[in-house]
Amino acid sequence: MPSVINAALGPRFQAVLASAWISKHAAAKYVQDYVRRVQAETKNNDSATREPIAFAPPIQVQVLDVAEGSAYECLDAINGGEDSLFHARIKQNLVYGVADGVGGWNESGIDPSIFSRTLTAYSADAAQRTFLLHDSDEADPKDIMRRAFAGMRFDNVPAYGSATELVMSLSLATGRLRTAQLGDSTYVVLDNQQRAKFVAAEQQHRFNMPYQLTIPPVDDSGRKSDKKDEESAQFFRPRLLMQDEGTEVAKETRRLIDEDDFTDLSVVGFDTPAEAREDAHLLAHNEVVVAATDGLFDNVRVEEVERLTERFMQAIGSDKIRSAKNNGHGTADLFGGLAYSVAAQAVANYIQNDLRSPFAERAKLAGYNFSGGKPDDVTVMLAWVRETARVHAEEQIREMQPKL
Repeated sequence: MPSVINAALGPRFQAVLASAWISKHAAAKYVQDYVRRVQAETKNNDSATREPIAFAPPIQVQVLDVAEGSAYECLDAINGGEDSLFHARIKQNLVYGVADGVGGWNESGIDPSIFSRTLTAYSADAAQRTFLLHDSDEADPKDIMRRAFAGMRFDNVPAYGSATELVMSLSLATGRLRTAQLGDSTYVVLDNQQRAKFVAAEQQHRFNMPYQLTIPPVDDSGRKSDKKDEESAQFFRPRLLMQDEGTEVAKETRRLIDEDDFTDLSVVGFDTPAEAREDAHLLAHNEVVVAATDGLFDNVRVEEVERLTERFMQAIGSDKIRSAKNNGHGTADLFGGLAYSVAAQAVANYIQNDLRSPFAERAKLAGYNFSGGKPDDVTVMLAWVRETARVHAEEQIREMQPKL
């Protein structure tokens, strides 16, 4: 009984957060090599005697067990092409999200990845600096988006361009998920039977014109002279906010950031955090939230995500997996495999020229002739929510099972 008693004293819920990402450039390089290998095997008549070559793009995966007492380290940006993501913990809240740099800025010599990575870095910092009086208080994702964007403007960093952003805050005290969405990075909430109970709609001005946060360039300082390696592309972390919280300069900085109402942007037609759509969902044991940039949902239908999730959750819940020790990492590793598979499905879909993709269907409704998938960076974040007491009870039952 001690495990159940201790669970009751901590957060009611815990989560496994699995993130997966791949840039369209890394995917294209892999696909070209994959096609060459398949063609070579076919030419050499080896296809009848060998196993088919597995389609396994080089997708990066990170899996975190977010539970009381588990080690945790904030992540503020990734090398996801023009995509980025972040996650941070503040008391009993897991705050996470994705940003997608608008690729059209490339035509003006602006690197969109710098903007999106800087935005997630500021978002992670804003989340960590959120003041909550009680451990069970909820973090406000729209306020985090607001303070992050205002902080970028105040620091005057040379990160120009625009990006969509989705910020989510999961309360481990109550299981309540709060969201702030600006643009076409969206999410799906799956119930414990892996069926969608909520599908967030894109936030678009018109077809392929999502809402977005923008800092226009004031001179040529933000323009790129040549194409940077996406693995080492720079971005900026907060400057003044890294100072001692108790200094007068830090206090004045926070005041100015809090007073930024983005009037200079809104009067000329730019979107601001005020336009972010807010929502809230009360989650239950074994429900999964799938959040992603548009590289996923432009190419993968919700029904495909449901099927993939169902297959993996059945494997996770099987007696064989549940009884396996594997140093306690079996279920988390499988959930990471789900994140990988969801991202890989997007890549597999968008290289099909004859696919009736969700993007192609929306294009047709808007009067455009488009077929196949839409090659893009793909970034997904999956949160698997579990009740702490039930997790501890399941562990105790497994420990009491006779050893075979």
